[in-house]
Amino acid sequence: MKVTVILGSPRLDSNSEKLARAAAAALTGPQEPPEVFKLNELRYRGCQACMGCKTKKEFCVLRDDLTRVLSSAAGADFVILTSPIYIGDISSQLKGFVDRAYSWLNPDYLNASVRSRVKSGKKLLFIVTQGHPELGAYKKTIDNYLGYFGNFHGFSAASFFAPIGDANLEKTKPELLDEVVKAAKAL
Repeated sequence: MKVTVILGSPRLDSNSEKLARAAAAALTGPQEPPEVFKLNELRYRGCQACMGCKTKKEFCVLRDDLTRVLSSAAGADFVILTSPIYIGDISSQLKGFVDRAYSWLNPDYLNASVRSRVKSGKKLLFIVTQGHPELGAYKKTIDNYLGYFGNFHGFSAASFFAPIGDANLEKTKPELLDEVVKAAKAL
């Protein structure tokens, strides 16, 4: 199974990265390691609304570091997205990827029977870390992103919330590592 991990935290060795790596390790073996992308280490631009992906090509016409990420995620069986919650939403790093995934949509996606150029049936686990102690505090926000990937791209999608803030995951909530593995396997 091909697994692509897209890390949206700007922090090195972040809690969301630790959770994503645990989930990915449970889905892959040594012969098929996941492809991992740390968005904060890449150079890319956000969607330019140029419509080139609808009129000129069947992929995003921008050529930068995100090109490989989009290609890997489109070809994966299982995608793991991660992001901390910043000011009630996902990180700007991950938002850039989400916006550029618009290029996966067919030109007439709103009326087409097949909306996406990406093969349906893929799985997506969205791992969200947050400082807010209430698990459902940002559920509506993340559900919007899950709906986008599910309704428009045909992903079977689920979220995993980890209310840990800046705390060290291994010291304060190590049980979350087991829980994220279960969530990944359940998909």
